[in-house]
Amino acid sequence: MRWVMGYLVALCLLMLIFAQSIIIPTFFMPFFRWQYDRLDVANTIQVSDEELMSVTVELLDYMRPRLFGQRRDTLDGITAIVAGYEREFFSDIEKRHMIDVRELYDILFMVRNIAFFLLAALIMGMLLLKYRVLYVLARCSRDILAGFLILSAVLVGIIAFDFDRAFIIFHHIFFDNDYWILDPRVDLLINMVPIYFFIHISIFIAGILVITPLVIILISSLYLRNAVLLGYDRT
Repeated sequence: MRWVMGYLVALCLLMLIFAQSIIIPTFFMPFFRWQYDRLDVANTIQVSDEELMSVTVELLDYMRPRLFGQRRDTLDGITAIVAGYEREFFSDIEKRHMIDVRELYDILFMVRNIAFFLLAALIMGMLLLKYRVLYVLARCSRDILAGFLILSAVLVGIIAFDFDRAFIIFHHIFFDNDYWILDPRVDLLINMVPIYFFIHISIFIAGILVITPLVIILISSLYLRNAVLLGYDRT
């Protein structure tokens, strides 16, 4: 039973890492500032840096989960001075697409929260049952995360080989409409976050997905080696 619970904890940990690896870059404002400067976004859409960051804050507030009633409910009314004229920033098709995007993030936050509370409950149960929690979790986490890294390496290789095609396939899988097909000549969102933005944020996500499991695997392996030497692995 302890191994079943241990592997369930490891799976919850994996889901937690996966969710956070996407959430952290998405809402990390310094990353947006860096990308906007790197890709010269403000100049491309002919808007000031201040207006661009203001719109970004509003967009991210729209995508955040509802917490104590604080959440932007719609993208209507977000304006900016573009090419010298004040206009509504997001078009109707962009708003429709972002409704779908927000629903995906709602699911992602829900998965993260369920994984966290289930992980905590399982660990509490293992402590109450007086299992060797550290040994069981170290072994199970190492096994699950090592397998995940192997699969991730294959997936990263496929995506890196043809990112544009992977990007299109991703949208066909997760969206059942064509609202995501934006026109850079008229839609500001596609110029605000162009394809190179998604390439860079994918690298950011991949970095978290690789580094975090590697650190946990390393710590788990060191602990398990010492556990064997000291005889803590005898159950």
